[in-house]
Amino acid sequence: MAGPPLTFSTALRILGKHESRLLERLDQALGATILAAGVGLATVPATAPPLVMFALVWGWVDQKNQAVALLRDLVSGLSRRLGRTRGRERRDLIEAAHSVIVVAAFLEVLAETIGRKARAAVEKRREQLLLSSETTFRQLYRSEIPAPDVRRGFRENLQPIEEWVEHALDMFTMFAGLDTTPEDPPFAKRVLDRYQTHYLVLAREVPEFLIWSLLGEHATTRAAITDIAAELRDRLDSQGGALDRLERLLAVPDLDDTTGSLAALQRANRALLTRPVVPADPEHYGAGIVFPTVDRAFIRPRYRTALWSRDFRPADEDWWRDHPVRDDLDLMLVGHITMPEAARTPLLILGHPGAGKSLLTKVIAARLPTESYTVVRVPLRVVAADAPIATQIQQALLHATNSDIPWARLAEDSADTIRVVLLDGLDELLQASGHDRVDYLHEIERFQRVEHEQERPVVVIVTSRTLLADRVAIPVRSVVVKLEDFDQAQIAAWLARWAEANRASIAAGRVRGLTENEAVVHHDLARLPLLLLMLALHAADPGTPPLGAELSKSALYEQVLDNFTRREVHKGRIPPGRTVASEVAAQLARLAVAALAMVNRGTQYIHEDAVRDDLDVLVGEPVDPGKRVLGRFFFVHTAEALVGTTRRAYEFLHTTFGDYLAARYVLDVLRVMSADDDERLHALLSHQVWATRQPVVDFAGEYFEQLPEDERTLTRLTLVELIRTYRTRVRTPGRYRPTKPDFVRATAVYSVNLMTLLVAFSDTLTLTEVFGGTPTAALRTWRSTLSLWESLEEGSWRTVLGQFTVTEDLAVRGLFGARWQMTEGYADLSLANVGLRRERARLLGLGLAVTGQVVDDQQHWVDSALAWIAGLRAGLHSGTSGLPMPPPTASPEDADRVARAIEDLPDAIYERLSPPAPDDEPGHCR
Repeated sequence: MAGPPLTFSTALRILGKHESRLLERLDQALGATILAAGVGLATVPATAPPLVMFALVWGWVDQKNQAVALLRDLVSGLSRRLGRTRGRERRDLIEAAHSVIVVAAFLEVLAETIGRKARAAVEKRREQLLLSSETTFRQLYRSEIPAPDVRRGFRENLQPIEEWVEHALDMFTMFAGLDTTPEDPPFAKRVLDRYQTHYLVLAREVPEFLIWSLLGEHATTRAAITDIAAELRDRLDSQGGALDRLERLLAVPDLDDTTGSLAALQRANRALLTRPVVPADPEHYGAGIVFPTVDRAFIRPRYRTALWSRDFRPADEDWWRDHPVRDDLDLMLVGHITMPEAARTPLLILGHPGAGKSLLTKVIAARLPTESYTVVRVPLRVVAADAPIATQIQQALLHATNSDIPWARLAEDSADTIRVVLLDGLDELLQASGHDRVDYLHEIERFQRVEHEQERPVVVIVTSRTLLADRVAIPVRSVVVKLEDFDQAQIAAWLARWAEANRASIAAGRVRGLTENEAVVHHDLARLPLLLLMLALHAADPGTPPLGAELSKSALYEQVLDNFTRREVHKGRIPPGRTVASEVAAQLARLAVAALAMVNRGTQYIHEDAVRDDLDVLVGEPVDPGKRVLGRFFFVHTAEALVGTTRRAYEFLHTTFGDYLAARYVLDVLRVMSADDDERLHALLSHQVWATRQPVVDFAGEYFEQLPEDERTLTRLTLVELIRTYRTRVRTPGRYRPTKPDFVRATAVYSVNLMTLLVAFSDTLTLTEVFGGTPTAALRTWRSTLSLWESLEEGSWRTVLGQFTVTEDLAVRGLFGARWQMTEGYADLSLANVGLRRERARLLGLGLAVTGQVVDDQQHWVDSALAWIAGLRAGLHSGTSGLPMPPPTASPEDADRVARAIEDLPDAIYERLSPPAPDDEPGHCR
C-alpha cells in the first residue's frame, strides 16, 4: 500500500497546522512531562522515553479530564474548519477528521466508564505502567484507524472500527489490571454510538461525510441524517447531465484562481464536454446526421464493485453476478476520490468494448471542479507503452495542450489541489504493445507512494476491458468497478437524446430515427452504448428497412457490415479499374480473415502482424509492414500502443460480428468447392472446435438456410463425402498455421467440425447416410470417430459430447447450444450413450445414481431411481442432488415401486427429504 497508514498520530500532525493553539492546550492538559521533553500531539514521535509515552497514554484519564474535553472541542470545530478549505488541504483535514472522531469517541467513553478506575490503577501501578506504556501508545497513536471506502461504506466500516476499539480497550485494561466484565450496553457499542453521533453531525454539512454514509450495501438513509444544510441538500438532489452532481458535490464556491499550465489543462478537460461524441464527418455518416455532444450523449452507467480477495476473478462474468448492481456512480466516484485510500491504491474500472469507459474518463476529467482538482487524462494508446508512468503522463499533457509540461512542474503548480490521473485503456497497452506489464497496477501503486512521500498525493483511476482483467496483477486492497450494460430504460434515454439532436433532420425526412422497439428487439447489440450508436447510424438512412423482430441476427449483421463497409470505402479513393462493389468485397474479406484469425487462435483479439500474415496466405494480398491492415470500422476496436512505432491489435466490439464473418467466409468456400480438393477448407476448419464457440455454428446454420435449395443439397453432399474420406486423404503442410502443427489433432478437429456442420444443416440424418455401408459398419466407423475425438483437449471433447445424440435407429441429432455440467462420470455416460453402448450406459448410470449424482437416463429411470435410493440408504450420498422425476413413458407400476422404496427409508433419512425448492433444477425432485 502506498503512503502511511491512517493513524491518530497522522491526524494530529495534520490538525496541528490548523489548530495549533488548541493542540498546545491539549499538550498542557496531558502534563508537563511531554512539554519538558520537547514533544507534543502535533509532533508525536515514533518512539519516546517511557515517561513521555506514559503521559501521552494515561494523560487522557487524568483526574480533571481536561484533555478529553479539549478533544471534544476540537471535534466540534471540524465542520467550521472544513467549510473554508479546498483541494489537498481539505483532503488532509477530512482524513484527519475521521480518525479524530473515532479516537475521540473511544476516549470520551473510556473517561466516562472506567476513568476513575483507570486513575486509581495509574496511581497504584505507576512503575509497571511506565514499562508497559509503549504497547498501549502504539495502539492508540500508531495503529491504522479503519476508514470508509467505495466497497465499505459508513455502515460496513462500523465492524472494523469496533475491532479497533476492542483492541484499544484491551490494551488499556490489561496493563492497568482493570476488570473487563461486560457492561450493559457493552463498551464497544457505546463507543460506536458516540462515533456515529460525531459522524452524522459532520455529514450534515460536509459533502464527503454525507456521501460516505450513502455508499455500501447497507447505506444510511437520508432520513437518518437530519438537518442537512440546505445548500448541501440542493447539491445532492441535483440531477443534471453527464455526472453534473459530481461537480456540484465537490465544488467550493467562489474559488477559481488557476493560471498558466493549470488553466491550459483545465480548458482542455472542460472542452471535452462540448465536443460531439463522434467527430462529425458528413461524407462518412451523411450530411443530415448530428451527433450529440459528450455532455448530452453520456448516460450514467450502472455498476458493480468488488474488493480484492483471494478468490478474486474480475474477468469472470459469472463471478460478478454475485455482486449487487448499483446506479449511483457519481456518488461512488465522489466517495472514492475523497477517501484517503484513493491516494494509495488505484481504482480499476472494467467494462466490455463499447461500454463507455473512455467516455466516462472524459466526463470525469471535465466535471471535477478546477479549484480543487488537477486532472490529467492519459489515453494509453497515444503514449509510449514501455515508458514509466510519470513519462506517460507528461506525453499525454503534450497531446492534450500542445505544451511540454513536465509532471514535476505540474505537481508543484498544483500543490493546493488534489491531482487525479485517469489512465484510459490498460487493455490496449497489454494487447498491442507486446510488452509484459502485468505489474502495471503495482507500478501505479509505487508511483502513488513516491508522490505521497514527496507530499504530492495523487489519485489514479485506470480503465480496462473486463476480459483482460486476469492478465494484470491487482494490488491487495484494490477496489474494482465493473460497468454494466444498458438496461431498457437507459436505452430509451439514449434514444431520446439521439432524437433530440437530430430532431430537425428527422422532421425533414433526411434521417430516420431508431425506435425503442427496434433497439429492444436487438438488445444484444443495443445494450452497449457504442453499438447502440452504430444501430442508430445504420437505421438513420431513410431507405433502411425497419429492424423488426422478423429480421434474423445474420441478416441484420449482413446489412450492418455492408452499410459500414461502404461508408469506409467511400471515405477513401477507389483505385483505377476497381468499383465500389469490388472494394466492399475486398474489405469484407479482410475483416473475415481477421475474424478467422481470432476464431482459429481461440482468442477475442488479434495482433496486426498475425492478420497481415493470414491475408498474405488466404487472400494473396501482401500488406506493407507499418501500413494499417484494417480500415477504421465502427464495429472494430483497434488497440494501439507506441513502442517505437505504432503497434495495433484488433477486436470486434461484439464477438458475434467476428463469429458471423468467420462462418460466412467458410460457408462461401464450402458452397463452391469440389470434394476432390479440400485443402483450403481443411486449412480453415482444423484448428478449433466450432462447437466451443456456438454462435459460429448458429450463424453458419442461418447463412446456410438463405442459400438456394440446389446449393444446400450440394453442400450437404460435399460434407458427406468429406466425412467419409477425411481419414484417407494425404495432406501436405500448408502456409496457414494459426496453431502449432499437430496432424492427429488437426484431423480430429476437422472431422468434428464437418460433422457439426452436416448435422446443423440436416433436418434428419442417420449414421448410414453419413458413413455408408451397413448399419453395423456405420456404427463401427462412428465409434472409431468418437475415439479420435476423445484425443482432443478435455474442454473441447466434453463440449462435443454434449452436442450430439444418437438413437437406436442410428439417427443423429444436434443439441447445439445445450449446456451440460459434464463431470468425468457424466462424460463417460454420454460417450456410452452417443456410441450406442447401451448396457455400458445403463451400468454407468446406475453407478452414478448410487453415488447421488443426477442422471437423466429416462430409458432406465426405475433402475436409476432405485439405485439412487439405495445409495442414500447406504450413506453414499446425502440426497442433495435430487431424485430424477419419472419420464412421461414411466408406467404407474414403475412410479409405485420407486414411491414404496422412498417410504421404506428410515425415518431419519426420510425426514431430510423435502419438496422441491423454487430454484431447484427442473426435472428432479427432492
